[in-house]
Amino acid sequence: MDLLLQAMETRVGKVQVATLRQVAPRAADKLLEARLLVATGRIPVVAAMDGYEDEAIPAEWCPERGQYGYRDSVGRWITVEAGEIAACAVDYPLVLAKMLVAFERAGPSRPNPLIDGFFWDVGTIRLTGAKSPVPVWFARRLADPAVWTRLDALLERRPPEEVRVILTSTPGDRIPTTVSKRNVIVGVADVLGAPGRLAISPHALGARVFPGQVQRRFPIDHSEECGLVWHRGETLTFGGDKQRRLLQILFAAYWSKSPVVRIAAGLEEAGYGGQVNTLKKAFGRRNDWQRFIRFDDGNCWIDP
Repeated sequence: MDLLLQAMETRVGKVQVATLRQVAPRAADKLLEARLLVATGRIPVVAAMDGYEDEAIPAEWCPERGQYGYRDSVGRWITVEAGEIAACAVDYPLVLAKMLVAFERAGPSRPNPLIDGFFWDVGTIRLTGAKSPVPVWFARRLADPAVWTRLDALLERRPPEEVRVILTSTPGDRIPTTVSKRNVIVGVADVLGAPGRLAISPHALGARVFPGQVQRRFPIDHSEECGLVWHRGETLTFGGDKQRRLLQILFAAYWSKSPVVRIAAGLEEAGYGGQVNTLKKAFGRRNDWQRFIRFDDGNCWIDP
């Protein structure tokens, strides 16, 4: 799912298949097999290895040779296989249908473009806590100031009657703040029901849209997927499958009254791999997690 959301965030909305397979070969093949990514022409740019320098250059079509290629620094023609520059794009109707499969949804069979290539009207969903069906939009690249300006203008022209959910492929920590309380912008990665699955959790989304209706334990509680942690009256938001999975492991231990978890074992189970071996690396630049997580002598635990 991380790879799919990254593909959505690309500037032109499509990406080379070869590039995807270099980044995450198994994930790329699964997305292509599921047709969440579909073939869409070519991106004629290659990384030319010339004099031990990796430089991105355009691949040109040669009618005489009937092939793509480029000339290196000494003028030799270097052939580029068609598969190297084949491109794919996200099938948004299919992806959005799978995102909202757990909801009772009404609206057009295909999302209606609001601004072509960036914003779509997906219809309405039934959401616990709402008096009536909630309209849902989808947006991408909200961290781009130009794109955000267009969305901000669109929201001003089309205010919702009560509340509207705007789902986005942009990571939650990169979404700009909007002054409109009726437009709730939610990063898809923060409300997925399970790691590696595209279906959004109704409980997790409901907690984001209507946080005041969630019954919370004191001094600490969390949403189903641990994207939200409520600590002594403060709401902390966590994004990314691995961070949420690590929090799930720690909270499972906390509620079972056996709170201590070995740091190495927790990071491995959360999927961080060998390169991330400390909690500080796992949580990145933020340090608010230290308000309720303690660590010592290779162990960590929830301590609210």
